[in-house]
Amino acid sequence: MSLVVRAVDVGYGHVKFTDGFDGESILAESFPSQSVVSSASQHQSKVWQQRDTFQIPIGDRLYEVGRDIRFAMTGTQETEVLDQDFALSDAYRARLYGALNYMRPRLPRQHIDFLVLGLPLTTYNKHSKALADLYTGPQTIGPNQVITIGECVVIEQPVGSYLTYLTDNRIDPGKAPTALVVDPGYNTVDWYVCEGLLANTAMSRAIERGMSAFIRAIAKSLGHDLAAAVPESELVRVVDLALKERQSSVRLFGKDIALAKHFEAGQHILDEAAQAIRNLVGAGAAIDVIILTGGGAYMYETAIANKFPGHTVMALNEPHLANVRGFQTFGESMAASAARANHAAGAIA
Repeated sequence: MSLVVRAVDVGYGHVKFTDGFDGESILAESFPSQSVVSSASQHQSKVWQQRDTFQIPIGDRLYEVGRDIRFAMTGTQETEVLDQDFALSDAYRARLYGALNYMRPRLPRQHIDFLVLGLPLTTYNKHSKALADLYTGPQTIGPNQVITIGECVVIEQPVGSYLTYLTDNRIDPGKAPTALVVDPGYNTVDWYVCEGLLANTAMSRAIERGMSAFIRAIAKSLGHDLAAAVPESELVRVVDLALKERQSSVRLFGKDIALAKHFEAGQHILDEAAQAIRNLVGAGAAIDVIILTGGGAYMYETAIANKFPGHTVMALNEPHLANVRGFQTFGESMAASAARANHAAGAIA
């Protein structure tokens, strides 16, 4: 029986997860990284469609998470958690369990042999061991619903995208070019310099100039132009959705409002992130390729290219899912090694 591998990237903005394979392609999806404390039972109706969410029991509370979580939230509700201990919080657990609930129908035996998670460079050393320990073993993801994790493995987030780049381009890690991987996430912009699977840690770092700061700057600018007062949290949610869908406008008060004029308000966030990378990496003459990944890849692309005019800067396909697909690839390699070891042990016995 083959070993089961799954991966989850619980980001500050969105939760990404894998769900097996479609032929040779890794199936991956996402939902908003938001949760609300829920009542014991959702409103039932013969008319309204049931929203696509799950109720997750954690301690003495029920959390609601899922694709349709916006329908469970008020206009002023703030649910984003941006502090550095997020990975060990109940909010993180609720979002992770939401991903496991989405996977559950396709999981044989309700068991995962290797679950791969990721952490930003800013918190990896601090939390990776505790996170792996927390999510190894039985996990109660819902009423009378338990998924058992054989081993939880935690890796640095940008490594996932680098593995996706190597896989997509059929590059042997032993012959890989030296790359600068830039991952603009919701809270931080992480960057990682590596050649194959050998990292240059002196030139790898993170800065809190992620998409959340950019989105909030746009939301404030948009709010200043509106005739009616709108809570910033509501505008943040609308702008975030528009940027995720790569839309050029948002719809407010029944009207489409162009976003282009408001981008300038957040441009300094993109420039500060790009400058921080340039300051640490320098001109990067030894770097062969600059890879952009993460949900903010397209927004940061020009700022990065301006700081590295001599380089090729490329955004990965579906960059918001590149990390979690790389996590899956890493987990599959672990499973293959474990299978070989088990086979060798059986042959010796």
